[in-house]
Amino acid sequence: MSEPEPKPEKPFSGVLRTGTGAGILAALAVIAVFILAATFLKSLFFGLIIACFLLPVEKFFEKKVFQLSAFRALFAFFDWLDRPFRRMKMRLAGGRIPSPEEIAERKRRHLIARSCLAAALSVILGIGAVLFGIGYWLIPEVAAAGQSIKDSVVVRNALSPLEEAAASETDKEAASGPQASPEDGEKDGSILSACREVILSLRRALPEYIRKNHGDAAKVVFGSGRNVIAALVTGLFSAISSLGVFAFDLLLGTFFFFFFLQHLALFMSGAGEGESIGGWCVRGIFKSRWMPEVSRETRSEAEEIINWIEAMFVKWIRGYLCIILIETTLYLIGFSFCGVPYAPFLAMAAGLTILLPFLGPIASFLLTALTCVVFCRDHVIGTVIGAAVTYLIINGLLEQFLLYPKLIGNAIELTTVETIIAVLIGGLVAGIPGMIFAVPAAAILKFLIPKIYRAVRKND
Repeated sequence: MSEPEPKPEKPFSGVLRTGTGAGILAALAVIAVFILAATFLKSLFFGLIIACFLLPVEKFFEKKVFQLSAFRALFAFFDWLDRPFRRMKMRLAGGRIPSPEEIAERKRRHLIARSCLAAALSVILGIGAVLFGIGYWLIPEVAAAGQSIKDSVVVRNALSPLEEAAASETDKEAASGPQASPEDGEKDGSILSACREVILSLRRALPEYIRKNHGDAAKVVFGSGRNVIAALVTGLFSAISSLGVFAFDLLLGTFFFFFFLQHLALFMSGAGEGESIGGWCVRGIFKSRWMPEVSRETRSEAEEIINWIEAMFVKWIRGYLCIILIETTLYLIGFSFCGVPYAPFLAMAAGLTILLPFLGPIASFLLTALTCVVFCRDHVIGTVIGAAVTYLIINGLLEQFLLYPKLIGNAIELTTVETIIAVLIGGLVAGIPGMIFAVPAAAILKFLIPKIYRAVRKND
């Protein structure tokens, strides 16, 4: 019995179809391109994040501020001053006179460029003004009010038994030490004072040692000291190189920030006839010769997926940045009121705990409590209790019931158990960055996996 002849295979036409989940594959290709670009060019990623965060500010300047009659008259005056130079440039270049549509497009691009610059400058000046006001006026007033409350009779009578018990335990440990003396109780037993004493003793001992042993010192400098000099030169060049890399990344991040902000503002203002960010990304990638040609249905499905991811990611970025700024300010006020040492640094650490759910607040509180125990000279128990109440109010109540639901809401669509598992897996795979970006990555996977499953079942 002869075997049936195999059917001839159809040649690949280069067009993917949505019936086989081609839209999901196209969306995954866009995500892969973005991940590769963000991995090898981190300034691109941070520029895009800042552009997404400042896009509403740019739109406010473009639609509201710069549409006022005073600004329009000012821009028209500068355009009138620049008109002879533009005409001279066109005549020297031999170009044609632009059409009214091209003139309107040029004016719109100039308006968006001015709005982007105004948005960046306004945010920088606003943050500077807020920091100056907090540091110059608010924090001293809050610290003075907190100190007056600590020194009040009611608080002293309430906390004096705990303070005396803690002080007696500290005195017992100091008295049991090998070098305890009455003078030690008068000195500040903090780590900073110990480091200061070590540095002062070295400054007194080293010059005298060099005077007495100048021959040995000369051998060290001119003998094996060449290795030390070489190490210093190498460290200096390494520091200069690191500084240059940082400056280059900062310049490149600024370029990508203005690039993405202008392009997002352009197509959102009608440059792409209402085109979305997903359509912009899909069109930019699949219109090139590097990718295969795809059908309109495939592009539409990929645009829907990218638009959902973009909306979730932008809301996550804006929400988290707003929560970080608000909570850092509140923690700074609360820590200053309670008299917590090094309040600005601990407030910044506490404000960033939103990036590490459940684990970050615990670690931040332990760090704050340890700092209070080590560096506080008086009111140790009251300061620790005040810091704990501050964490409870800001992280336990304000963040959970007001800030997170209002600023992020259901954008992530992850349960508590899923968030914990995602953070732990992200920490095991990529450390701290993995823990930070594990939540949006898990949200994207939770959105894509059912679509992939339905596409596979449909093909089966």
